[in-house]
Amino acid sequence: MSTVFRPTELFGGAITVALPDRYADVSNIREVPDHQEIYLDASGFNSIIVEIAERVSEPSTDEEALKFHFHDIVDEHDTSSIYHTGAANLANLQPDTPCYTLLASTTPPPATNGNAGRPLTPTFTAVILTLIRLVPQSTDIVVTINIPHIPREQEPSDGEVNIAEGKYGSLVEEGLRIRDEVWRTLDLKDWGLFGTPEE
Repeated sequence: MSTVFRPTELFGGAITVALPDRYADVSNIREVPDHQEIYLDASGFNSIIVEIAERVSEPSTDEEALKFHFHDIVDEHDTSSIYHTGAANLANLQPDTPCYTLLASTTPPPATNGNAGRPLTPTFTAVILTLIRLVPQSTDIVVTINIPHIPREQEPSDGEVNIAEGKYGSLVEEGLRIRDEVWRTLDLKDWGLFGTPEE
């Protein structure tokens, strides 16, 4: 699957990043909270969310903060699994900026009679999350790529998709390419967005 990226301004140009050109700004069709930017795949069900959050200070480590942000977005009725966590390298940020990533999934509860058999109900959603920690600004930037697994939407060549076994399928593999492009292009242009100048 070929993905074409375009430069995109977020939060009035305070942050710039390259996103897939087929992803549409959700704020053009519905209200989005001021601390979020949401882009939805116009040809599918995937989404990219960039969120400006107050820095999580209660967990004692950055990895625990990473997991905190992940669990914060998981629906209380879903089960979740984390398959990989690690450091992230964002090309346009200072080398000492703490950046981390995880690959995980969320699974909804078993279908009830009301929604059993619906063809567009995901069996699970892959989550690719990047956490950028701006310590002097007391800010966490969370970039989340959500990839619902809907069997009828998968490429026939994908076969079984099993993230735990490294069988990602074409959609999750594309999500990882999008993550890599975010790491390569995301840039902070206006530090006033975070209330304090760059340090």
